[in-house]
Amino acid sequence: MVETGGIRAAIELTKFRLTGFIALSAMFGHILAAPAPGIDTLVTGAGVWLLAAGAAVFNHIQDRRYDRWFARTRHRCLVQNRVGLQTAGWVASGLVFSGLALLAGGLDTHLPWILGVLALACYNGLYTPLKKKTLFAVWPGVICGMLPPAIGWTAVPQALCHGTGIQLFGVMLVMGIWQVPHFLVLAAAQPVCDPGADRFPSFIRLWTKTELFLQILVWVCVYSLGVFWFLLNGGIVLPGFSASLAGMALVLPGVMGLFFTRFPAYAGAGGFTTLNLSMLIFMVLGILDRILPTVFPL
Repeated sequence: MVETGGIRAAIELTKFRLTGFIALSAMFGHILAAPAPGIDTLVTGAGVWLLAAGAAVFNHIQDRRYDRWFARTRHRCLVQNRVGLQTAGWVASGLVFSGLALLAGGLDTHLPWILGVLALACYNGLYTPLKKKTLFAVWPGVICGMLPPAIGWTAVPQALCHGTGIQLFGVMLVMGIWQVPHFLVLAAAQPVCDPGADRFPSFIRLWTKTELFLQILVWVCVYSLGVFWFLLNGGIVLPGFSASLAGMALVLPGVMGLFFTRFPAYAGAGGFTTLNLSMLIFMVLGILDRILPTVFPL
Protein backbone atom coordinates (compact mmCIF):
# COMPACT_ATOMS: atom_id res chain seq x y z
CA MET A 1 0.00 0.00 0.00
CA VAL A 2 2.85 2.37 0.90
CA GLU A 3 4.65 1.54 -2.33
CA THR A 4 1.52 2.22 -4.36
CA GLY A 5 1.03 5.53 -2.55
CA GLY A 6 4.64 6.47 -3.20
CA ILE A 7 4.32 5.73 -6.90
CA ARG A 8 1.12 7.77 -7.11
CA ALA A 9 2.77 10.67 -5.31
CA ALA A 10 5.77 10.52 -7.66
CA ILE A 11 3.52 10.48 -10.73
CA GLU A 12 1.53 13.42 -9.37
CA LEU A 13 4.51 15.50 -8.27
CA THR A 14 6.40 15.05 -11.54
CA LYS A 15 3.20 15.54 -13.61
CA PHE A 16 4.27 12.40 -15.42
CA ARG A 17 1.92 12.63 -18.41
CA LEU A 18 2.67 16.30 -19.03
CA THR A 19 6.43 15.93 -18.61
CA GLY A 20 6.39 12.82 -20.82
CA PHE A 21 4.69 14.93 -23.48
CA ILE A 22 7.38 17.60 -23.06
CA ALA A 23 10.16 15.01 -23.40
CA LEU A 24 8.50 13.67 -26.56
CA SER A 25 8.41 17.19 -28.02
CA ALA A 26 12.16 17.54 -27.39
CA MET A 27 12.81 14.20 -29.12
CA PHE A 28 10.53 15.36 -31.94
CA GLY A 29 12.66 18.47 -32.43
CA HIS A 30 15.84 16.38 -32.41
CA ILE A 31 14.52 13.87 -34.94
CA LEU A 32 13.41 16.66 -37.30
CA ALA A 33 16.93 18.10 -37.34
CA ALA A 34 19.13 14.99 -37.09
CA PRO A 35 20.28 12.86 -40.05
CA ALA A 36 18.79 9.88 -38.18
CA PRO A 37 17.57 9.23 -34.63
CA GLY A 38 20.18 7.77 -32.31
CA ILE A 39 21.47 7.74 -28.76
CA ASP A 40 21.49 11.55 -28.68
CA THR A 41 17.74 11.48 -29.25
CA LEU A 42 17.25 9.39 -26.12
CA VAL A 43 19.73 11.48 -24.11
CA THR A 44 17.85 14.63 -25.11
CA GLY A 45 14.48 13.14 -24.20
CA ALA A 46 15.75 11.85 -20.85
CA GLY A 47 17.47 15.13 -19.98
CA VAL A 48 14.40 17.19 -20.83
CA TRP A 49 12.13 14.83 -18.87
CA LEU A 50 14.32 15.07 -15.76
CA LEU A 51 14.44 18.86 -16.05
CA ALA A 52 10.69 19.16 -16.67
CA ALA A 53 9.89 16.76 -13.83
CA GLY A 54 12.05 18.80 -11.44
CA ALA A 55 10.35 22.00 -12.58
CA ALA A 56 6.97 20.32 -12.00
CA VAL A 57 7.89 19.42 -8.42
CA PHE A 58 9.08 22.99 -7.80
CA ASN A 59 5.74 24.14 -9.26
CA HIS A 60 3.89 22.01 -6.69
CA ILE A 61 6.00 23.56 -3.93
CA GLN A 62 5.33 27.10 -5.18
CA ASP A 63 1.59 26.46 -5.62
CA ARG A 64 0.87 24.50 -2.43
CA ARG A 65 -1.17 27.36 -0.89
CA TYR A 66 -2.67 28.45 -4.20
CA ASP A 67 -3.83 24.93 -5.13
CA ARG A 68 -6.09 24.52 -2.09
CA TRP A 69 -8.54 27.04 -3.55
CA PHE A 70 -9.35 25.01 -6.68
CA ALA A 71 -11.40 21.82 -7.02
CA ARG A 72 -8.97 20.44 -9.61
CA THR A 73 -5.90 20.83 -7.39
CA ARG A 74 -6.99 20.88 -3.74
CA HIS A 75 -6.31 17.16 -3.29
CA ARG A 76 -2.68 17.26 -4.43
CA CYS A 77 -0.21 15.56 -2.12
CA LEU A 78 1.61 18.71 -0.95
CA VAL A 79 -1.68 20.47 -0.23
CA GLN A 80 -2.80 17.44 1.81
CA ASN A 81 0.64 17.05 3.47
CA ARG A 82 1.07 13.52 2.15
CA VAL A 83 4.61 14.46 1.10
CA GLY A 84 6.91 16.65 3.17
CA LEU A 85 8.00 20.00 1.79
CA GLN A 86 11.69 19.28 2.42
CA THR A 87 11.44 15.91 0.67
CA ALA A 88 9.79 17.54 -2.35
CA GLY A 89 12.52 20.19 -2.42
CA TRP A 90 15.31 17.61 -2.47
CA VAL A 91 13.55 15.61 -5.18
CA ALA A 92 13.02 18.72 -7.32
CA SER A 93 16.64 19.83 -6.93
CA GLY A 94 17.96 16.36 -7.76
CA LEU A 95 15.81 16.07 -10.88
CA VAL A 96 16.75 19.53 -12.18
CA PHE A 97 20.45 18.99 -11.52
CA SER A 98 20.35 15.56 -13.21
CA GLY A 99 18.51 16.94 -16.23
CA LEU A 100 20.88 19.84 -16.74
CA ALA A 101 23.91 17.60 -16.18
CA LEU A 102 22.66 15.16 -18.81
CA LEU A 103 21.96 17.92 -21.33
CA ALA A 104 25.34 19.57 -20.64
CA GLY A 105 27.50 16.45 -20.45
CA GLY A 106 25.73 13.99 -22.71
CA LEU A 107 25.53 16.10 -25.86
CA ASP A 108 28.05 17.76 -28.19
CA THR A 109 26.47 21.22 -28.09
CA HIS A 110 25.94 23.77 -25.30
CA LEU A 111 22.66 25.35 -26.37
CA PRO A 112 20.39 22.56 -25.02
CA TRP A 113 21.30 23.09 -21.36
CA ILE A 114 21.25 26.88 -21.79
CA LEU A 115 17.73 26.68 -23.25
CA GLY A 116 16.88 24.30 -20.41
CA VAL A 117 17.86 26.94 -17.85
CA LEU A 118 15.78 29.48 -19.79
CA ALA A 119 12.76 27.14 -19.75
CA LEU A 120 13.16 26.64 -15.99
CA ALA A 121 13.36 30.40 -15.46
CA CYS A 122 10.25 31.01 -17.59
CA TYR A 123 8.19 28.29 -15.89
CA ASN A 124 9.19 28.58 -12.23
CA GLY A 125 10.47 32.15 -12.25
CA LEU A 126 7.79 33.85 -14.36
CA TYR A 127 4.73 31.73 -15.19
CA THR A 128 4.16 30.12 -11.78
CA PRO A 129 4.32 33.30 -9.64
CA LEU A 130 2.66 35.54 -12.24
CA LYS A 131 -0.44 33.35 -12.74
CA LYS A 132 -1.52 34.31 -9.22
CA LYS A 133 -1.45 38.00 -10.20
CA THR A 134 -2.26 38.40 -13.89
CA LEU A 135 -3.75 36.54 -16.85
CA PHE A 136 -0.76 37.70 -18.89
CA ALA A 137 1.14 34.84 -17.24
CA VAL A 138 -0.08 32.79 -20.20
CA TRP A 139 2.68 34.32 -22.35
CA PRO A 140 5.65 33.03 -20.31
CA GLY A 141 3.77 29.72 -20.42
CA VAL A 142 3.70 29.93 -24.20
CA ILE A 143 7.47 30.48 -24.29
CA CYS A 144 7.95 27.43 -22.04
CA GLY A 145 6.02 25.33 -24.55
CA MET A 146 8.15 26.55 -27.45
CA LEU A 147 11.51 25.68 -25.89
CA PRO A 148 11.54 21.82 -25.64
CA PRO A 149 11.56 21.22 -29.44
CA ALA A 150 14.25 23.91 -29.70
CA ILE A 151 16.31 22.04 -27.08
CA GLY A 152 16.01 18.88 -29.17
CA TRP A 153 16.81 20.69 -32.41
CA THR A 154 19.91 22.44 -31.02
CA ALA A 155 21.18 19.14 -29.61
CA VAL A 156 22.13 18.30 -33.21
CA PRO A 157 25.53 19.83 -34.12
CA GLN A 158 25.08 22.52 -36.77
CA ALA A 159 27.30 20.67 -39.25
CA LEU A 160 24.98 17.64 -39.09
CA CYS A 161 21.65 19.50 -38.97
CA HIS A 162 19.31 18.55 -41.83
CA GLY A 163 16.59 21.04 -40.97
CA THR A 164 16.27 24.72 -41.76
CA GLY A 165 15.81 27.66 -39.42
CA ILE A 166 12.36 28.32 -40.85
CA GLN A 167 11.32 24.75 -40.03
CA LEU A 168 12.53 25.14 -36.45
CA PHE A 169 10.57 28.38 -36.20
CA GLY A 170 7.52 26.57 -37.60
CA VAL A 171 7.71 23.84 -34.95
CA MET A 172 8.15 26.38 -32.16
CA LEU A 173 5.29 28.47 -33.56
CA VAL A 174 2.89 25.53 -33.63
CA MET A 175 3.89 24.43 -30.12
CA GLY A 176 3.56 27.96 -28.78
CA ILE A 177 0.18 28.73 -30.35
CA TRP A 178 -1.17 25.38 -29.13
CA GLN A 179 -0.51 26.47 -25.54
CA VAL A 180 -3.07 29.30 -25.72
CA PRO A 181 -6.26 27.28 -26.42
CA HIS A 182 -4.86 24.65 -24.05
CA PHE A 183 -4.83 27.22 -21.21
CA LEU A 184 -8.28 28.51 -22.20
CA VAL A 185 -9.83 25.02 -22.31
CA LEU A 186 -8.56 24.39 -18.78
CA ALA A 187 -10.22 27.65 -17.75
CA ALA A 188 -13.47 26.59 -19.45
CA ALA A 189 -13.46 23.39 -17.40
CA GLN A 190 -13.10 25.34 -14.14
CA PRO A 191 -16.33 25.48 -12.08
CA VAL A 192 -17.64 29.03 -11.72
CA CYS A 193 -18.22 28.34 -8.02
CA ASP A 194 -14.52 27.58 -7.41
CA PRO A 195 -13.36 29.80 -4.50
CA GLY A 196 -10.13 30.45 -6.40
CA ALA A 197 -12.04 32.06 -9.27
CA ASP A 198 -12.80 35.03 -7.01
CA ARG A 199 -9.43 35.21 -5.27
CA PHE A 200 -7.12 34.94 -8.29
CA PRO A 201 -7.13 36.08 -11.95
CA SER A 202 -9.39 33.84 -14.01
CA PHE A 203 -10.60 33.78 -17.59
CA ILE A 204 -14.07 32.72 -16.44
CA ARG A 205 -14.38 36.07 -14.65
CA LEU A 206 -13.12 38.00 -17.66
CA TRP A 207 -15.46 36.41 -20.22
CA THR A 208 -18.78 34.63 -20.30
CA LYS A 209 -18.75 30.96 -21.27
CA THR A 210 -19.80 31.85 -24.82
CA GLU A 211 -17.05 34.46 -25.14
CA LEU A 212 -14.51 32.00 -23.73
CA PHE A 213 -15.57 29.34 -26.24
CA LEU A 214 -15.22 31.86 -29.08
CA GLN A 215 -11.73 32.77 -27.89
CA ILE A 216 -10.80 29.08 -27.87
CA LEU A 217 -12.13 28.62 -31.41
CA VAL A 218 -10.19 31.64 -32.67
CA TRP A 219 -6.95 30.30 -31.20
CA VAL A 220 -7.63 26.79 -32.50
CA CYS A 221 -8.00 28.30 -35.98
CA VAL A 222 -4.68 30.13 -35.53
CA TYR A 223 -3.12 26.86 -34.36
CA SER A 224 -4.41 25.12 -37.50
CA LEU A 225 -2.99 27.91 -39.66
CA GLY A 226 0.35 27.38 -37.91
CA VAL A 227 0.26 23.70 -38.87
CA PHE A 228 -0.44 24.64 -42.51
CA TRP A 229 2.46 27.11 -42.45
CA PHE A 230 4.74 24.38 -41.08
CA LEU A 231 3.66 22.06 -43.92
CA LEU A 232 4.13 24.74 -46.59
CA ASN A 233 7.73 25.19 -45.44
CA GLY A 234 8.61 21.52 -45.91
CA GLY A 235 8.05 20.38 -42.33
CA ILE A 236 6.68 17.02 -43.52
CA VAL A 237 8.20 15.30 -46.54
CA LEU A 238 6.06 12.20 -47.18
CA PRO A 239 2.87 13.17 -49.08
CA GLY A 240 0.61 10.80 -47.13
CA PHE A 241 1.67 12.18 -43.77
CA SER A 242 1.51 15.75 -45.05
CA ALA A 243 -2.05 15.21 -46.30
CA SER A 244 -3.07 13.54 -43.03
CA LEU A 245 -1.73 16.42 -40.95
CA ALA A 246 -3.39 18.97 -43.25
CA GLY A 247 -6.67 17.09 -42.89
CA MET A 248 -6.37 17.12 -39.11
CA ALA A 249 -5.69 20.87 -39.10
CA LEU A 250 -8.69 21.42 -41.37
CA VAL A 251 -11.23 19.51 -39.26
CA LEU A 252 -9.91 20.47 -35.80
CA PRO A 253 -11.80 23.80 -35.50
CA GLY A 254 -14.99 22.01 -36.55
CA VAL A 255 -14.54 19.29 -33.94
CA MET A 256 -13.90 21.87 -31.22
CA GLY A 257 -16.90 23.89 -32.37
CA LEU A 258 -19.05 20.76 -32.21
CA PHE A 259 -18.15 20.24 -28.57
CA PHE A 260 -19.00 23.83 -27.69
CA THR A 261 -22.31 24.01 -29.59
CA ARG A 262 -23.69 20.46 -29.32
CA PHE A 263 -22.08 19.07 -26.18
CA PRO A 264 -21.25 22.07 -23.94
CA ALA A 265 -21.27 19.89 -20.81
CA TYR A 266 -18.27 18.01 -22.23
CA ALA A 267 -16.56 21.01 -23.81
CA GLY A 268 -13.83 21.19 -21.17
CA ALA A 269 -12.83 17.53 -21.05
CA GLY A 270 -13.59 16.91 -24.73
CA GLY A 271 -11.75 20.00 -25.92
CA PHE A 272 -8.77 19.22 -23.70
CA THR A 273 -8.51 15.65 -25.02
CA THR A 274 -8.96 16.79 -28.63
CA LEU A 275 -6.22 19.40 -28.38
CA ASN A 276 -3.79 16.99 -26.73
CA LEU A 277 -4.55 14.33 -29.33
CA SER A 278 -3.97 16.81 -32.16
CA MET A 279 -0.52 17.69 -30.81
CA LEU A 280 0.31 14.01 -30.35
CA ILE A 281 -0.67 13.34 -33.98
CA PHE A 282 1.44 16.32 -35.10
CA MET A 283 4.52 14.97 -33.33
CA VAL A 284 4.04 11.29 -34.21
CA LEU A 285 3.56 12.04 -37.92
CA GLY A 286 6.63 14.28 -37.88
CA ILE A 287 8.71 11.57 -36.21
CA LEU A 288 7.51 8.83 -38.56
CA ASP A 289 8.13 11.12 -41.53
CA ARG A 290 11.82 11.16 -40.63
CA ILE A 291 12.23 7.60 -39.35
CA LEU A 292 10.42 5.56 -42.02
CA PRO A 293 12.64 6.65 -44.96
CA THR A 294 15.72 5.54 -42.99
CA VAL A 295 14.15 2.16 -42.16
CA PHE A 296 12.60 1.60 -45.59
CA PRO A 297 14.73 3.61 -48.04
CA LEU A 298 13.32 4.01 -51.54
